[in-house]
Amino acid sequence: MFEYIKGNYEEQASDYIVVDHQGMGYRINVSANTMSELPKLHKEVKVYIHPAFKEDDVTLYGFSSKEEREIFRTIITISGIGPKAAMGLLSQFTRDELIRYIVNEDAKAIARAPGIGQKTANRIILELKDKYKNFAFADSAEPGAIENLREADNLFNEAVNGLLGLGYGYAEASDLVEKIIQPGMSIEDILKNALMSANPLGR
Repeated sequence: MFEYIKGNYEEQASDYIVVDHQGMGYRINVSANTMSELPKLHKEVKVYIHPAFKEDDVTLYGFSSKEEREIFRTIITISGIGPKAAMGLLSQFTRDELIRYIVNEDAKAIARAPGIGQKTANRIILELKDKYKNFAFADSAEPGAIENLREADNLFNEAVNGLLGLGYGYAEASDLVEKIIQPGMSIEDILKNALMSANPLGR
């Protein structure tokens, strides 16, 4: 529904900002990492948005990059982990740091994030380690490793967005793609196999 918002960066608090877009101020919850990437106050800013809907409220979460937003969306699909805990993780770690801890199964490190205990850290690893298993040796010191990780993540996101366009919810689409995606697959192959996995008779 919302992709991003662009406007004047008007206010800043410890965990949210206010962006003025065409005379309307939008309060947007952001991570510490996103906050550090923003320009100075009263400058134009572009923030990628994830809306969380409740019966009587809409909360906006904002990110400086699509990559940070997508790992946030992945985290909140895990049972028992809400947006607040996910933002705590992304305030404690960069996206690449968090992925490294997941693939290395370092629950102790992940549990350092606010609101994330040892059991929750173990659940995050259990749920997400297979998603990133092909990048267990990714390290910024290795030539091309982070770029490979970024390309794979972009392919995953593109496939999820393709299923969203066909009417699937984000959690369902993410789960389908995660089960199907393999190194070397094209976006067409991923979508075809995901649809077949969801319903062999067609949807």
